[in-house]
This record gives sequence, structure tokens and C-alpha cells, in this order.
Amino acid sequence: MKNHYDTLEIKIGASEAEIKKAFRKLAVKYHPDKNFDDIFFAKKFIEIKEAYDILIDPISKKVYDNQLLNFLNRQTAEEILKQEEKRQDQKKKQKEEEEKFYYEPLKPFYSSRDRDQQETSQYKPILDLWGNKLNDNFDFLKLPKRIGKIIGAYSDLIIGMEPLSSSQKTIRLLKGLFIGLAISALIYFIGRPSEIWTVIWLLVPIAIALWISNNSIKFEHSNFFVGINGFAEYRCEENRNNIIIDKEVNFNDITDIYLHQLDKKVNFNYQGTDFLYVFLNSNNGKVAYFKEGKYDKKNKIEKQGNVINFCRKVEQYWTIYLLDKMEKDLEQKGHILFNLYFHENNSYTPYIKIGIGQITFIKSENEEFTYKFNEIKKMYSKGNDLFIEHNNFQKSFFFFKSGNADKIPMLNLCNRHFFYKAMEILLGYKI
Repeated sequence: MKNHYDTLEIKIGASEAEIKKAFRKLAVKYHPDKNFDDIFFAKKFIEIKEAYDILIDPISKKVYDNQLLNFLNRQTAEEILKQEEKRQDQKKKQKEEEEKFYYEPLKPFYSSRDRDQQETSQYKPILDLWGNKLNDNFDFLKLPKRIGKIIGAYSDLIIGMEPLSSSQKTIRLLKGLFIGLAISALIYFIGRPSEIWTVIWLLVPIAIALWISNNSIKFEHSNFFVGINGFAEYRCEENRNNIIIDKEVNFNDITDIYLHQLDKKVNFNYQGTDFLYVFLNSNNGKVAYFKEGKYDKKNKIEKQGNVINFCRKVEQYWTIYLLDKMEKDLEQKGHILFNLYFHENNSYTPYIKIGIGQITFIKSENEEFTYKFNEIKKMYSKGNDLFIEHNNFQKSFFFFKSGNADKIPMLNLCNRHFFYKAMEILLGYKI
């Protein structure tokens, strides 16, 4: 018989508070998001969640306690000894699996023992943003100094690559012009277009060829880095020393990540998704970094562009960073605060506080309303909003409503990924 108390590493008959604290601690440690969906950690998390679900409910706990005590009382001394040996073997195997995961040389991992290390070792990264081994020929403009251990990086700069000289640029432009003229002449002699089309077919291939040639002579290169404790972007133009983007952000310097996405459609046909990432510090109201662009969500992640993949990887490690801080924040404040952000005027407002077993809506500076986990009647999504109804909420004829109900505008909510994890760990609701 499974011993759920052993799973949560607590004594038989533990109190509700002890059960919640144990679950929160283990859920943060073994959460799949922190461990890249590693099979061992995923199974461990499922076991922890199963144990918590049974022990946190008074009725199921009472039934389980009776079954467990009857089972233990029927065991012989020999069976108890074998059970203890099995338990020790499982602990040993668990420790070995954890160490194996932490020290896998080419796996994008981080350990809690690395969290306090803010300085970045000045060695070239070995993995790209997708966890693949980087080609040794890739070069970097510079290395970040304060983002902790580097998890992944991107570069489109090759060792030994330098700007073209003036004569090389001229030759390449002339080649482009010659190719454009050749294509125009070929189209003219084969197609024999009218006068108007003759001008078009003469100019278009030349313009395209010159545009391609002009882009090929530009010296513009970017580097992206994602670390345990931050991220960095560097970009140069004209030469390696002319770095026009030199940005390094430590996670300790920001409080929120906001993502805005908008699907573009023409005649109901999907044309792509515009995105905007904003990294801000709500304590001083400053934007530490922002990035915008476009991607095609129909494609695989690896094919959606370096910028969107970089931002997603940063968001992933930011969520892990917040998960690591969760225990400390709960001990100090008793809750996790979530803000709404409005990028049009760069403003934000505190909106939600999530504590152990409860969620509080901040109505105003002096007014709040709290839903305890066993007082939530219903939680559902509608459009871009998440709705929560209290047990006292009632809807009658002619649209009359009574009781408490609130909504969360998810498009404006900061730290959304962390919000989902907080709801799962602290309230037991998986969204």
C-alpha cells in the first residue's frame, strides 16, 4: 500500500498546515517546468500531487488513515523490515536520479545551488536556445557578466567573419546589377511584353537583385544569451566594435514579464501573430527591456524565429526563478502579488494576491475580496478572461445577480505562466 505520508515526507496524522507546507515545498522542487519534463521528476510530481489530493481532503484523509493504520498493524516484523529496506533503496535511487539530472553535461539544467551565483563565467556557451550543442565556429561579440550560469545562446556571427571592404561591396553590387539586367533581358526577349510591361520587367528584376546584394554586404549580427539569473542581447552594425544594442538584465532587477499577442487575419485567413514582450520593474515603474516582432504559430517552435524563441526561453527561466522565490515570498508577505499591465500608456495596477489555499482580488486601496479554495463554486474561461464564482453567487431571471464573482483579464496579467503554476500549487486548480 502506498504511504502518502512518506511521499510528502511528513509524519502520519500530520495537520492540514503541515500537509500544505510539505506539498508546496516538494511541488516547487519537482515541478516538471523546473526539470524540463524529465521522466523521473514528472512521475515524482504526479505522486506528490496524488498524495496531497488525498490527504488535504478531510473525508478522503480519514478513510485513507484508517486503511493505512489497518495495513501497518497487520504487518509482521519481517515485512516491516523489508518495507524499511525498500524505502531506503527508493531514497538512494531518488538521490542518484537527482544528481544524474543535475550533472548531465549537455542538458540545459540549473540547480538551486547555482541560484546565488550572479556572476557569469567568461566561457563560450555550449548549447543553443533549443538545447542543442552549438557549432564551435560560432563567435560572440562579448559575453554577459551578471546573468549567472548560461543556459543557452544564439549567434549568427562566425569566427573570422569581418565586414567587406569598399571594393568588395562595389563588386558585389555590380554583380547584382549584372544579374538583374540579365534576367530582365531574358524576360524581354522571351516574353516580348508591351511597352508598359517592358519597363516593369526591366526594373523589377534589377531592383530585387540590388536589394539582395545590398543586404548581403551589410555587417549586422546579433547575440542572445539566457542564464539562470538573467538574459542579455548584443547587436553590432558595420563592424564588431560598433555594438548598437548592449543590454544585460538580471532577474533581480525586474518584477514582471508581460506578453501581448495579436493574431493578424486577412479575409479570415491567418497571416501571422504580432507579439510584444515587456520586462518591467513595478517597484520603480521602469521598463528594463522590451522586444516586439512577428511569428507564425503554425510552424514548429524552432522555425519561428530567434527573437520569439529567445523571449520564450527567458520567460521559462523567469517562471522558474519565481517558483524558487515562492516559499520565501509566502513566508515574508503571506501571498504572491500579480499586476495588470497596460502597454499603451506603460501603466500597471496590483490586481490579485494568491496565498496558500486562497486568492484575493484587490478592488481598491481599501477593499479586497478573498476566495478560499473550498469556497470557489466555479472557475472557467470565456474569451480572454478567467472567471471565478463564489459559492454565494447566484444568477436569477432578467439578468439579476447576487453574491461574488470576479474576472481576470488574462491579456493584461503579468507573469502568466507563473500565475498558472501558483494556482496549481497553492489552490490546486490546474488551468
